[in-house]
Amino acid sequence: MWFGAMGQGKKNFMHFQCWEVVKDCSRFKIILTDPPVVLNGTLLHESPSTDSPLDSPMETESPFVPRPPRPIGRKAAKAKRGGTSNNECVQLLEQIAKNTSLRIERDLKRDEMDVAREEAFVIQQQKAQ
Repeated sequence: MWFGAMGQGKKNFMHFQCWEVVKDCSRFKIILTDPPVVLNGTLLHESPSTDSPLDSPMETESPFVPRPPRPIGRKAAKAKRGGTSNNECVQLLEQIAKNTSLRIERDLKRDEMDVAREEAFVIQQQKAQ
């Protein structure tokens, strides 16, 4: 909708200097979709240009400039932080359990090696006597 189309139109448009600069841009041209309105044999609204603004792409007048991604919102940040902390806790607990099982296996192997070493020492002592 154009300025003042909704409501009572009580507000006055104050930015005519800006309008003079942008009024010829294809973005602000009026595209007529209804049949032309004729009053006393004259058209009330003239077509702004012979070629349709849809025919000429906007990239020719204003090149596309990629915008940086929007920052994450407050709610999404809280959800991410809550979800991440939970996942991190689970991963930490899994890592602790894995380290504990590895430590137990290592201790068992060390005990077996100690027992085998002691048996070998005892056998050597018996042979020496």
